[in-house]
Amino acid sequence: MKKTIFTFCSIAIVCCAIFFACAKDDNSITHVTYVTQTSGGTGGNPNPNGLPSSSGYGTTTATTAASTTGSTTSGTTTSPTNTTTTNFSIDGTAAGNPTVGSQASSGSYYVTCFDGSGTPSIQITFPGTTVPAGGNYTIVSGTPSGNQCNFLLTNSTGSSSASAGTVTVTILGTSNTAAFTSIACSGSGGSHVVSGAIKY
Repeated sequence: MKKTIFTFCSIAIVCCAIFFACAKDDNSITHVTYVTQTSGGTGGNPNPNGLPSSSGYGTTTATTAASTTGSTTSGTTTSPTNTTTTNFSIDGTAAGNPTVGSQASSGSYYVTCFDGSGTPSIQITFPGTTVPAGGNYTIVSGTPSGNQCNFLLTNSTGSSSASAGTVTVTILGTSNTAAFTSIACSGSGGSHVVSGAIKY
């Protein structure tokens, strides 16, 4: 009889031990500990379960440094306008290896600048047959006179002209510069914004 009781108790103890062991394993599976992070992961979704911020998940924010050589708008970098070298940009795209020309013809003085490939190009028409004096010239769509000028942009699809804006002519010794900023042009060549400076 004592042997039977001892055997029964032994079986009961073993069963209890197995039960508690299983319960402990189940508990460790169902409880997850979130470790506090100072920065998010590199994956595409650092918080796939939509957990509250108190759970410890982190997020990172990308920061784009501002350009020190030009202005940046909607991912497009505009070359800085300067008056020390010939340069121009159209809708933020800078011309490569621009070449310059200037001449008097048919009662007007023309200043031109071409991209190294030949197109696009800019033509500024001043009144008179001599090099324009220093000063500000208002862009007009008609025949220029006095302190006025015409501004024409030509590209592979056609020509676009400006009807407003200002071209500033600077004279330093034998070097003349015509500078302009954000000149809006439209026509068969499309609508574009032009900035730059032409030394002639």
